[in-house]
Amino acid sequence: MSSTPTLLFRPWGLAQPGLLEQGDLATAAPGLEFCGTEEPVESLAGSISQVQELIASETAQGNNVVLVNHSFGGCVGSSSVKGFTQKDPSKLSPGSGKVVGIIQLCAFTPPSKTTLYDIINLDTSFHHSGPDGWELIDHGEPTDLFYNDLSPEDAQLWKGQLLKHSTASLKDRESVYAGWADVPVWYLLCTRDQAIPVQIQEMMVAAARDAGADFTTKSLDSSHSPFLSKPNDTIEFILEALVDFKAKSSRS
Repeated sequence: MSSTPTLLFRPWGLAQPGLLEQGDLATAAPGLEFCGTEEPVESLAGSISQVQELIASETAQGNNVVLVNHSFGGCVGSSSVKGFTQKDPSKLSPGSGKVVGIIQLCAFTPPSKTTLYDIINLDTSFHHSGPDGWELIDHGEPTDLFYNDLSPEDAQLWKGQLLKHSTASLKDRESVYAGWADVPVWYLLCTRDQAIPVQIQEMMVAAARDAGADFTTKSLDSSHSPFLSKPNDTIEFILEALVDFKAKSSRS
């Protein structure tokens, strides 16, 4: 079996991606259907299937997989590993690769059958359900929520690339699976995050550890978009996590 990890779900906008594509390391960054579609989707199932198809393709070639998840992508990425790990190999063939780890960049880390709406405080949340199936940002300015440590010009640039997000995907309970309990996880705590405050990030990590999960955390003085404002630090974190995952996988 190859030890090649294939990074899936790489965040959009990660600067200097070539640093992640060295040696036998391959990457992929699928655009998932929970946002950006012509009409809002009705669940997370399609997005999870998109990632699972990529995982299945890589593991069938004998490649190991690490998922790098950001923000709400943590729900999708964690749910997608079901059946592709050593703990639960039900979707793997003999001799195939497997998912060996998850990297969460200030990402939601919910228990199984738990939606984002179950976690957030609706009284203080910056977003709420709109009348047309799309989520509305009705409290706060996106440049402050997501890009508060970028220059005003860069913040406006990235604001212009935001896509509409399906409300149903935030409320789909049945599709959510706590895959973070099946593999080691490295979590990047972003201390200047205004979208998912670091206290909430720490709360999710503490709950996962209490549930018996293997979490390694590091803090970064960054906004909600560390791959934009601190790209080299983010890449260093990812590469360090990969070394740890490879060592743990070889011992198992």
